[in-house]
Amino acid sequence: MNRANSAWTKLIDPDNGLLSGTALRSVHAVVLAAHPDDETIGASAALGRLPNAGVVFLTDGAPRDKRLWSAGGDYSREEYARIRRCEAESALELVGIHPERIRFLGGVDQESVFESRGLAESLLGLLCEGEPDVLITHPYEGGHPDHDSAALVASLAVSILTDKGLTTPELLEMTSYHARDGKCFMGEFLPESPAQPANSEELIIHLSPEEATRKNRMMDCYQSQTSPLQNFPLGPERLRVTPEYDFTKPPHQGMLWYEVMGWPITGERWRELAAQAITGRRESACA
Repeated sequence: MNRANSAWTKLIDPDNGLLSGTALRSVHAVVLAAHPDDETIGASAALGRLPNAGVVFLTDGAPRDKRLWSAGGDYSREEYARIRRCEAESALELVGIHPERIRFLGGVDQESVFESRGLAESLLGLLCEGEPDVLITHPYEGGHPDHDSAALVASLAVSILTDKGLTTPELLEMTSYHARDGKCFMGEFLPESPAQPANSEELIIHLSPEEATRKNRMMDCYQSQTSPLQNFPLGPERLRVTPEYDFTKPPHQGMLWYEVMGWPITGERWRELAAQAITGRRESACA
């Protein structure tokens, strides 16, 4: 059995499907979150149960357009990014993750798909440096363009490792949110779609009372995000092996959630940029 398969096996308790047991101590996991707070929404329990975990943020959480900020206040973009970084450090301290195990790749909130090739190279460097067993990130679901970009960047980085014949982490995903029937669904995966024809089995993590309390405290650390976070459930949390996505196809029929919200980029434009990044990676691999 290869290292990736053994890592996934160690995450599952055969009796109850929970993340538990002493085997977790040997699993080195990294969560790639699009923004500060996404790691708490989707993987607080996993981060608390995996003692060798780290977190990488794709963006700084600060869009250029202040109308897209959840927090009020007359900040500069740099100051808003600093606030979000400090909030992340406070939240992750509650699960024993200190600042030296937190990295920011430097993408701009809402714009990461424009930087996806460079962000993939930056993530690749961290993966080569740390050699994690498991990389947990967002699914490709059209909820937020940066969530989809995180899925793309993770896929690109792991593909480059594979092309180079290097050890690759098991690629897993946590839940985010997506549109379905004109509504926003949170805390569950999008059903089967043209971009993702085969669903993977889910690992459902039921939070203990202590974990639910801790997750609530982690969310409280994100004072700049109080309004959006109040809509998210405390649990259960879900993980699954990442399917083989086709990033050139829409994740589902109809309007994507970020299109419903009227955010700057459209799904069509996002897919054009994703296709360019994928083509660029293939050309680099052949060079």
